Amino acid sequence: MVNPLDTTLEALQNIQDSIDEIKVRKNITPEKQTLQDYDKIIKHLENSMSDLIKAVVIFQKYDKAL
Repeated sequence: MVNPLDTTLEALQNIQDSIDEIKVRKNITPEKQTLQDYDKIIKHLENSMSDLIKAVVIFQKYDKAL
C-alpha cells in the first residue's frame, strides 16, 4: 500500500524539478512571450508547492494513522 505522505513528497520533488528545468530553459530562450509564459508557469507551480507543503504539515500530524 502506498503512503499518501510519500506520494505527496514525491509530487513536491517533481514540481521542484520542473521549476528548475523551466528556469534553465528561460536562460536560453530569447522570445519575450515565451519568457513571460515561463514566469507564469513558475508562479503557478510555486503556488501549488505552497499548497502541497500545507498538506504535508497536516499529514505529519497523522503520519502514524496513515
